[in-house]
Amino acid sequence: MNVDLIFRIAGLGILVAVISQLLKQTGRDEIATITAIAGLVIALLMVIDLIGTLFENVRRVFEFY
Repeated sequence: MNVDLIFRIAGLGILVAVISQLLKQTGRDEIATITAIAGLVIALLMVIDLIGTLFENVRRVFEFY
């Protein structure tokens, strides 16, 4: 597993948390929630790509075509 991906997800989480807190303090709670959900979706897409690679490698190991 690549450590770079972990740092990217952590950086995304910090960025989303800061933006969300700034938006909540200015009274834009709905936009803050949408920002948090968007950050979660982006992080999940990064992880889903990794899971796809994992399944592809497992398929190659066991030669299931």
